Amino acid sequence: MAKGDKGSYEVGFSKPPRSTQFKPGQSGNPAGRPRGAKNFATAIEEELQARVIVTENGKRKRISKREVIAKHLVNKAASGDLKAIPLLLNETRLREGNHADAGPDQVFDTSEDRNVLDSIIRRIRSSDATPPESAQSPQILEETEPEETEE
Repeated sequence: MAKGDKGSYEVGFSKPPRSTQFKPGQSGNPAGRPRGAKNFATAIEEELQARVIVTENGKRKRISKREVIAKHLVNKAASGDLKAIPLLLNETRLREGNHADAGPDQVFDTSEDRNVLDSIIRRIRSSDATPPESAQSPQILEETEPEETEE
């Protein structure tokens, strides 16, 4: 038993000595992340939102760095830069062709798609309840204990 300043205190499991406990107002990790520190994603977002002055068509404008990057990418792709074209096309596909929100009528909207879907539905409805022998999956037979006979 260790005795502290404020009466007796039993040291043991989940009861460290008072001298090693955290002091009130003192951090448990003094060398940790400082307050107000930003992570990498936040720093990039702030830089992309920062405004710069550019001259466009003889006029000075203040636009964000994000807009500057977009303008350069589009201009390089338009001038035939083979590395910029796929980047630009991928970005536009992500923005325009987002079929995740579209319903089935919007995704399969051509007459050819409709014909294919109708033929699939007809085949499913006309098929027998039991598949042919070659398509059946192997059956697993459960092993049972032999019945006891009275002798």
